Amino acid sequence: MMMIVDRFEADYAVLEIESDSGELLYKNLPLDWLPDDIAEGDVLRKSTSGYVIDRAETDKRRTAAKEKIRALLGQEED
Repeated sequence: MMMIVDRFEADYAVLEIESDSGELLYKNLPLDWLPDDIAEGDVLRKSTSGYVIDRAETDKRRTAAKEKIRALLGQEED
């Protein structure tokens, strides 16, 4: 299950979770359960040691988002 950090509110991170049926769910998790360097847009995975940032998936999603914005604005890659 992939969880994406949508935003932060007080001492919680609001996670967007896509269910197996494709429905979007939101869940609040205390910040002290999450890595210290967490940021909006990070993809999280639950592991045996807690929640970890999936850096490869986060980078992949951020690159795809940048490409979509460039295409919408009619800009070429740098």
